[in-house]
Amino acid sequence: MSRIEQAVRPLRFYFHAMNTKVEVQLSADREQAEHAASLVKNWFETQEQRFSRFVAESELNRLNESHGWISVSAAMDEVLSLAYGYIGQTEGIFQPNIMKALRSSGYDASFEKIQQRTSQRPLLERLLPITKSETHGMREDPYDYSRPSWIQREGSRMVHLDPGTELDLGGIVKGWAVERIADWLQKTMNIAAGMINAGGDIQVWGTTDHPHWTLEVTSPFPQIQDVSGAVRLQRGAVATSGITRRQWQDDKGYTAHHLIDPRTMRPADTDILQCTVVGQHASQCEIIAKTVSILGSAEAVNWLNRHYDRHDVLWITREANVYFRGNPSTLAERWPGFDPDHRFSLIE
Repeated sequence: MSRIEQAVRPLRFYFHAMNTKVEVQLSADREQAEHAASLVKNWFETQEQRFSRFVAESELNRLNESHGWISVSAAMDEVLSLAYGYIGQTEGIFQPNIMKALRSSGYDASFEKIQQRTSQRPLLERLLPITKSETHGMREDPYDYSRPSWIQREGSRMVHLDPGTELDLGGIVKGWAVERIADWLQKTMNIAAGMINAGGDIQVWGTTDHPHWTLEVTSPFPQIQDVSGAVRLQRGAVATSGITRRQWQDDKGYTAHHLIDPRTMRPADTDILQCTVVGQHASQCEIIAKTVSILGSAEAVNWLNRHYDRHDVLWITREANVYFRGNPSTLAERWPGFDPDHRFSLIE
């Protein structure tokens, strides 16, 4: 997802962090914008060093290797608390205890390295249903995926992992990092309008001089069928997740992807290629987009209804059908270019 033409053009900066491209747009004078952008870059690099499972000395890896209670940073404590709540909200479909499943499916190195060692199959073939392969090294006893696998001691920043737990926080950290730095830029640096986009997890804010941001939602298969449009909003968050960007062949030649279904501990067998969510908080939009993508169309609608969710949610399936669940009265204005095949109104 990327920023497109706008009447007033903020200053734009790019860098690479958290295994993705980060775009920063800020409405400020050049000196202030450049200083702010350098602080944003430092923020993302710091959190990558803290949360990446591919950084040997990261705090996440130290936590996963711990036995008993361990003291964690304020940032780790905050992210774990958020994750704890989202496990309940998603009925366990968001589950950080998936490190072993990711490694078993072949995601055992940063994605650039996986791409280098994996032969690229034609796009049509890669979009065929995922073939379920036997998962080696996974636990065979029943696993309660709907409960957190760690305990936090309130007020002390002390954490205790269940035996055998290995957390991967990649499903929440990007959205959290985007949301936190955007809030800091507004409140501390008084940046009037801006956008932080980390690989499709986006937070925007503006004023009457910057009435709307228009964000492109790209098609998951643009060369096959044009299923694309945009999102327009003045302030809030957008997140996109799906199974097409991070795909590879496992050691048996099967197609795998990074969205693990905790009910099977395998890459999700889903009809959804891509999901985009609009709301107020990037971390929450990120979690909803991933949950919908894992559940598939029928289960996703039921889950959203059970939780009386108020977010706008749009997803695209393998058959190139576009589903929308949200506020129908703002569909045309907020989602220009989209004409969904299936529409579901919010449950009151």
